[in-house]
Amino acid sequence: MQTPALTKSLDTEREFFDKEASALAAQELLIPTPADVERYRNAKLSAGNLSKDALFALLNPLHGKKVLDYGCGHGENACLLAACGAHVTAFDLSPGSIEQARNRAHIHGLADRIQFDVRAAGATGYADQSFDVVAGFAILHHLHTMLPAVFDEVYRVLRPGGVAAFIEPVADSRILAKIRHALPVPCYATPDERQLTDGDFAPMRARFSEVRALHFEGLARLRRLVGNSAAKPLVWVDHWALRILPPLRRFYGRIVIVGHRPAAEH
Repeated sequence: MQTPALTKSLDTEREFFDKEASALAAQELLIPTPADVERYRNAKLSAGNLSKDALFALLNPLHGKKVLDYGCGHGENACLLAACGAHVTAFDLSPGSIEQARNRAHIHGLADRIQFDVRAAGATGYADQSFDVVAGFAILHHLHTMLPAVFDEVYRVLRPGGVAAFIEPVADSRILAKIRHALPVPCYATPDERQLTDGDFAPMRARFSEVRALHFEGLARLRRLVGNSAAKPLVWVDHWALRILPPLRRFYGRIVIVGHRPAAEH
């Protein structure tokens, strides 16, 4: 049951993303490009991975799998998942975003591989055990007030042996969280979202088995100040720094977290 505060928050999020969807430029609907599809269809874990490369590497192969894109936005990743061979169901709270997502799927010739719905996270109504994969791309930090219900729902709709995978912004260092807001770089955020902390994933770790977390965006987040030309070496340094000093992960700004619903349940 939704509280008045949660209802107000969801209404604010819906309005924000409806407005954003209405301003989406036509050329943005051309993403993902054929190069993007090739990149993520063949993604493998490596020291040079960005977070999205790692997520697809952990989910591949996707061909023939039933995938739920949990909070799909404008449909970029729903189209990418479908182009990689998945049968995709995708939902979002924003009707405007879903309209643009359908436009994107049509442009890419993927409309017959993706079902788009306007639904609310935590109360989607999808059938039990109906998906092989649930994937979310920067959605959970918008739902930080209701994560236990979200993880319960994700678990419910996954088939035994299914996989849940999310990419999220994180802030486990209070000092860096404060610095983020002081830096002269754009901060894309809705009024009610916040970066997650490790503790926010406790309900996922309690519900799922074999939960694995990969951390990204340590030094690599500086590319917003020094330019993308420096991204590759910074990504490499981030990877090996964590291999040498795992506690550094608390200073990293992005996580890929993957959990499994057990194949056999008692």
